[in-house]
Amino acid sequence: MNFISDKFKNLIEYKSGYTWSKEQENSKFVDGSVRVLTVTNIQEKLDLGSELYLTQVTKNDRERKAASKGWSIAVSSNGNRKRIGNAVFINDDTDYLFASFLTGFIPKDPDTVLPKYFFYWLSSHPIQERITSVSEGTTGLGNLDIRFLRNMDFEYPKNTSEQKAIAGILSKVDAVIEAVENSIKAAERLKKSLMQNLLTGKLKPDGTWRSEDDFYMDEKFGKVPKGWEVKPVGGKSLCNINPNYNFTKGEQYDFIPMDAINDDFRGLGYLVTKKVDGGGYTRFRIGDILFAKITPCTENGKVALIEKMNTTVGFASTEFIIFQPKETIDNQFYFYLLSSDRVHNLSVSLMEGTTGRQRVPWKIFKNRILAPIPIDLDEQRNIAKRLKVIEKLNVCKYSKIQSLKNLKKSLMQNLLTGKVRVDVAKINKLLEEM
Repeated sequence: MNFISDKFKNLIEYKSGYTWSKEQENSKFVDGSVRVLTVTNIQEKLDLGSELYLTQVTKNDRERKAASKGWSIAVSSNGNRKRIGNAVFINDDTDYLFASFLTGFIPKDPDTVLPKYFFYWLSSHPIQERITSVSEGTTGLGNLDIRFLRNMDFEYPKNTSEQKAIAGILSKVDAVIEAVENSIKAAERLKKSLMQNLLTGKLKPDGTWRSEDDFYMDEKFGKVPKGWEVKPVGGKSLCNINPNYNFTKGEQYDFIPMDAINDDFRGLGYLVTKKVDGGGYTRFRIGDILFAKITPCTENGKVALIEKMNTTVGFASTEFIIFQPKETIDNQFYFYLLSSDRVHNLSVSLMEGTTGRQRVPWKIFKNRILAPIPIDLDEQRNIAKRLKVIEKLNVCKYSKIQSLKNLKKSLMQNLLTGKVRVDVAKINKLLEEM
């Protein structure tokens, strides 16, 4: 079974998406409307969370500008050129109208090239890199160079059984990745629920619920557990904000750029080393919490507790607010407090500045954002331990996902180029058993 080569344009047909006016748009379904896929829906897989419906779409356009099972839909125009060529595969029997910033592809003859095999070829790292490198545009938007794509050489196994086996292997890896991602989402929902109940004192760290008699009424906050006090989350009794640690000029120190902090309150991703000759940065030590203060980083949940360092003092972007918890506050508990929905949402709502460059003023933590705090340090620690268990499990799952994605990338590079050939009979048997 040999790989053969032909021009993309001889094997694959394509069509552009639908263009509409603002007056046709609806955020919800109305009689006579049709759902349209936009760039937002094209993620690592088809994401139907964002909805847009159009009215006054003719029957002819519904047929000409729609994609159904077997089609690959790719981003063809975007401000981020790395998004150009990103594609999803339509795996169900639904007809999807899609926007003009997208392009649909499907093999002309499914007996020559299987649609799912083509999708993986299009999504492979080498092809995506080539598409990005030749994307063109003059107004800040990158555009898919369809002429370049159509003149590319497309290599594929002559026998569709091998194509099916390759697509089957990659689909199984995708299925495992999706299962792990769903497991993470379930754990995050549990963690969010626990945070809401533990950080308000409704739920005790041992898993039992407080009774009505266990609360008192605070005039500003409402029901508060006995033994807890309502305080500003950045008050002097809880923390120091933006501490001014001593350092030696000209020395190498740990440094945290904004990109080093993961989104969704997942902490620190990495540290770099930087020679520091003067001020101009925020400073931190082990046990401090970094809180991104600029949009969109605040909204994205870039918050991290520093648990490991290589130098006594570290430096970070000035777009962080640094919190140094006092001895009466557990660092891990304080991290969860700053990551809670209440504190996060209030921080976002109180941002100041022009659109696109808004920032969280550090003073709001001292006088605008209040929270109930357990006086007992052991109770703080026990609350943090409950939440840390879920967090550790998810860290392992995120690591597993990255390993699976690396495996998929390697498989795509080898299987889609013929560097590694598959035993079709064995693979088909294995896939049936799975």
